[in-house]
Amino acid sequence: MYTLPHFIWLAVCVTFITVSTVLLRKYNPPFKRVMSWACIAAVIAELIKVFSTIEFVPSADGTNFYPFLETSNLPLHLCSIQIIFISFCRFAKDGKAKEILYAFMYPTCTVGAFIAILLPSIFTDGSTLTEAFLRAHPYEYFLYHSVLVILGLHIYHTYKSSLRPKHYFTTLGCLGAVAFVSLYLNSMFASTVYENGELISVEYTTNFFFTYGFVIDLGFTEIWQWYVYLAAIFTAACLLLALFYVPVFVRYFKEKKQSK
Repeated sequence: MYTLPHFIWLAVCVTFITVSTVLLRKYNPPFKRVMSWACIAAVIAELIKVFSTIEFVPSADGTNFYPFLETSNLPLHLCSIQIIFISFCRFAKDGKAKEILYAFMYPTCTVGAFIAILLPSIFTDGSTLTEAFLRAHPYEYFLYHSVLVILGLHIYHTYKSSLRPKHYFTTLGCLGAVAFVSLYLNSMFASTVYENGELISVEYTTNFFFTYGFVIDLGFTEIWQWYVYLAAIFTAACLLLALFYVPVFVRYFKEKKQSK
């Protein structure tokens, strides 16, 4: 990350987000149409990701080959599961569930996808211009996350009058729930080594929701360090969500004051 290819993609993403947001404000298309566009973009992005990252791997004895998708590419990251939420909100009837999901998607699409653009997991220090622009995966990764940022901002623009302080807490609860589930998922997909029925080591594990570690290795060697890290990312999540909900709280208390 923060190589020349990354900076080029950052410029592309910022331009795409800015132009798209301005056009949405100018032409103000029906929200249902915007959700349809987002749904189509999300499905296409996931298809591109799967078929551009799937590998043909030999069996141990070399007699057979199998298509294999690494567990880190499963759609279980925060930005990936937004595909499910986008599809649900597009096709489900209006109700409490959609209200809670829109309140959740507004900050998580915006800040989650923007962090993914700033800290891309697909680039290394040795990434070249060829790897960054002559493969399909980087296009899918950066443009899909840009679409999420655009959608998050547009959800707020469309539903800001419906958002209430309670939605800060429902959003925090939903985020905490899926982050807790990621602890199970990261253990389920780990490559473990046992000796005489005793766990000796873990060779590899996923890191959905970054609950097992930061995108940059912090070199944890003790469980207490991980607990401190977990407390830190929980605090950061609370503060980031609160930052997004400041306008909601301000508007709510203004309306409450005016109604007296």
